[in-house]
Amino acid sequence: MMYTVSDFVCVQHDWTIGLLRHRWNGVERFAGLSLFQSVHESLLDMARRQQASSWLIELGAAPLAVEDQLWLENTWLPELARTAVRRLAIVADDAYNLMVLEELLTAQHPGTQRHVQLFSDAPTALEWLTQSSDRALDLQREWECGTHPIAA
Repeated sequence: MMYTVSDFVCVQHDWTIGLLRHRWNGVERFAGLSLFQSVHESLLDMARRQQASSWLIELGAAPLAVEDQLWLENTWLPELARTAVRRLAIVADDAYNLMVLEELLTAQHPGTQRHVQLFSDAPTALEWLTQSSDRALDLQREWECGTHPIAA
């Protein structure tokens, strides 16, 4: 199932395999910290309620603001560690964002490091998360079809 949470973010999930996926729609630099926090808190709540075990996060090219980095480090990552998410795949096409996330995840939250992989593309990340090239292909096809709800 795929749907748009707001003009800023798209979300896909498949609870039969415990998967949650989200992507900023290329406007995160204009979103402001309160929206960034609000969306990520909502996604954490969804992950908790549905007992998501894997999560794919796609970041756009806009660099993460310092305020976003601090909030991720001090609030979001500790909360993520308290969820059932055990595999986290991050796709970022910006070298700065990759460097920041790598530092946050390894230096500040070493307990989550073994469950985190950084990728340059979503299909490869999906294959790692689902451990199935067929399921990853199905999810990627659904993703590429658009951001409108798809009937189950």
